[in-house]
Amino acid sequence: MKKGCFLWWLAACWLVGCTGVNSAVSPTPIFTSETPNPSRTVISAPGMSATNTLTPTPQPSNTPLPTPSPTLAISTATPTVPPAIVEVEGAVLPPGFSMVHFAALYRPTALAFDENGRLYATSFDGTVHVLVDTDGNGRADQDHLFFSGFNTPLGITVQSGTGIIYVSSNGKISILQDNDGDLVADQAQNLVNGLPVGRHQNNNLKFGPDGWLYMGIGSTCDVCIEEDARSATIMRFHPQTGEAEIYATGLRNPYDLAFHPVTGELFATDNGRDDLGLDAPKEELNHIVFGADYGFPDCWDEGVGPGCTGTETAVVFFEPHSSANSIDFYTSGPFPPAYQNDAFVAIFGSWLKDGVTTGIARVMLEQTETGWQGMTEWFAIWPGMPLGLAVGPDGAIYVGDYLNDAIYRISYGAPDL
Repeated sequence: MKKGCFLWWLAACWLVGCTGVNSAVSPTPIFTSETPNPSRTVISAPGMSATNTLTPTPQPSNTPLPTPSPTLAISTATPTVPPAIVEVEGAVLPPGFSMVHFAALYRPTALAFDENGRLYATSFDGTVHVLVDTDGNGRADQDHLFFSGFNTPLGITVQSGTGIIYVSSNGKISILQDNDGDLVADQAQNLVNGLPVGRHQNNNLKFGPDGWLYMGIGSTCDVCIEEDARSATIMRFHPQTGEAEIYATGLRNPYDLAFHPVTGELFATDNGRDDLGLDAPKEELNHIVFGADYGFPDCWDEGVGPGCTGTETAVVFFEPHSSANSIDFYTSGPFPPAYQNDAFVAIFGSWLKDGVTTGIARVMLEQTETGWQGMTEWFAIWPGMPLGLAVGPDGAIYVGDYLNDAIYRISYGAPDL
């Protein structure tokens, strides 16, 4: 492997969980001294029967995806399919959907919108950017460097009503404020310090219906019994005091989470261990319940492993080692009605396994008497590494591409470029 390729692989490996790396070789975390202050079974392509175990069908470049199978009982057909523009080479989307370059950004990791429609984005280089589309043409025409100096920021969210920015980075949660409105942070403090860091770290964070911050914290190892009870969990934090509690356990690397727009219930992606070969375990989307155990390290897939008693099974599975990461729900906007309240999950790709399809999975969830059930199909496929995903106030999906240093905008119909 060439030296440049190795360095790129090492950096991205640290980011999403080192899939395919020998568990004895872990990156050395970098710590900073701060003063406290009050990881694809894979996705069935449209046109195949949807199940909770997914199998990808690569599509030829610029070829529309087939109409979903009638077995889905869901149709995305509309009386008139609008014209579309696809600028991303090799991208495949359903008819009528456009995918254009919104902005260039080095290795984006997380995205969040404020109430004014401005997109905040974290980058692997430790910076936070504010991207603004002032003329509404689907492309950012302003890029403001909001803050810099973070160590591996993997999460960002905006508090409704205040505009305060919360950033999750290596071992901490920070608060950023722009008091004079110039889109540059002029006040910064740490809300939480000293979170466990190792093979993984703390990931993306979101505000819950209760006003608390919810965040996944990855394991410090590939497979081990954690010394710190906060590792391999989802936690919640009071946004003013930093008061914290463990919300759910047994999650190896829960990269992102989102609250259902109708029920308010919590869902989170999770990426499994790397020591069981190419075909296990599957990546997951879990319905997160307070106090529940999701099995890591001794239970995976549908009740496989020596320690499954009393653990919860995922709602949806994705291909092993495909790295199911960022998630958001589509709540309203110009997408056809069948898409409303569906979840969209960024499938980042694999370091261990060749030929894994990357893109965005569409997850159709249903609440039944026995719990949540899900069906999954591909929504968008392209040769990149999707990371960071958010539904914008304009009803478009914005997604980062860690491999291609870009943020894309996916809309129904063609933007007025």
